[in-house]
Amino acid sequence: MTDPVLTRRGFLGTLAAGAALSLAGCGSGPSSGSADPGALTTIVIWDRAGAHAKARQEFFRVWNEKEGRSRGIAVRYEPQATDKYEEIVRLGFQTKRAPDLFHSPSAQLGAFVAAGWVRPLPDLVGKAVLDKAAPYHQKNSELVWGGVPYAVPTTAFTNRMVINADLFEKAGLDPDAPPATFSEVRRAAAAITKAGGGDAFGMLIPIKATGFRQWSVDVPIMAGDAALAQFGLFNAATQTYEPAKYAPLLELYRAMITDKTAYPGAATLAADVAINAFGKGEAGMYITSSAIVSSLADLGSKVKAVAAPLPVPDGQKLVRSPMNAGYPYAISSTSQNPEKAAAVFEVMVGDAVQQALAAKAAPPLNGTVWDSAAIKDNALLQQFRPGELDRQWPKTPSGLLQVDGESVDQTVEKLLLDPSAALEPALTGMRQRMQAAYDAAVQRGDLDPQEFRA
Repeated sequence: MTDPVLTRRGFLGTLAAGAALSLAGCGSGPSSGSADPGALTTIVIWDRAGAHAKARQEFFRVWNEKEGRSRGIAVRYEPQATDKYEEIVRLGFQTKRAPDLFHSPSAQLGAFVAAGWVRPLPDLVGKAVLDKAAPYHQKNSELVWGGVPYAVPTTAFTNRMVINADLFEKAGLDPDAPPATFSEVRRAAAAITKAGGGDAFGMLIPIKATGFRQWSVDVPIMAGDAALAQFGLFNAATQTYEPAKYAPLLELYRAMITDKTAYPGAATLAADVAINAFGKGEAGMYITSSAIVSSLADLGSKVKAVAAPLPVPDGQKLVRSPMNAGYPYAISSTSQNPEKAAAVFEVMVGDAVQQALAAKAAPPLNGTVWDSAAIKDNALLQQFRPGELDRQWPKTPSGLLQVDGESVDQTVEKLLLDPSAALEPALTGMRQRMQAAYDAAVQRGDLDPQEFRA
């Protein structure tokens, strides 16, 4: 079973329950006290640990001393374990120890709304803040439910295939003409691995990375087919799942793992190890997001990295680069100080924090920050700057369904780890499970198909 189902009936009930909760002043989480009851109200923020969190933590340390004190607010910024973040958030709400504000992963926001854990932003947040985020608050955005925005993003996680230009040249390949299709990727991987002589390999396939299926499997398929959403490849126009379209990428990854042109140990490769390998010049290609730029900066990597367009299945053209307007933040329904939480929220998603992040090579949303001194000369990061083809990926109903049997992630991983397993029956089974769960939810009135249409 997955997270609670978002229903049309339950959605309205959730909002009513959230409003009643705030009026009653419920919630006994860590924000219920204050650092100085006579002067300061403590507002607790939870975030996923990492380079971005370090930048935000330093920002609020300084902010507390001046602006925060003048507003009667003390921010307690608490980074949480990266690989268990969603679990920590759920446990926090379930045990009534939730923060006032929190990073709400966009793929999980629908379930958090259904659970009644987040407040609708228009009730608390200024129109100017919401207007800035409007491009990412389209009707089928992961951040909008029932036509209401529940979170504001802070970073532009565009997706590219990062290549090591030196390894390309060593293999006789032109880094200015990177592979555009899956078959071209396979040939390039073979050439890089051969030229690497056991010290460098063609492609990173980090199967154990958090979000591997989301970022490294779904995105290249969606790049060549504008009709699809993630997590089983849901087509909102036809209201059908089309996981058979996973086959070309699964075949590519299985081939590179089998012929050893993928970086060794794909079955156990986690994101930090993969990034470290690329940073040391041990891999020629890596399909990843703009988050890699700050990670390479943290490593002090000297690799000549270039962000190339995403490759697509043979016979297709790049029609979009699915992106995630990432690190969205939401206001907890359990906060006992919603107005002051909203004040901190506006700072959290504002330009000053984006400037602080840009100084750490994080990709901002704001065009002005892209042109700022902090990153205007960062060539690699500027290659990730949102362009015409970079489009926010649509939300999908998949995480809200009660699906029997294997999950999408389990099926994808199983097929990659066992190259002898037949793709067609496994993907057909995935389609049948997902479609049955979706159709049943719609028939019961648990899901409104209009939520997912553009």
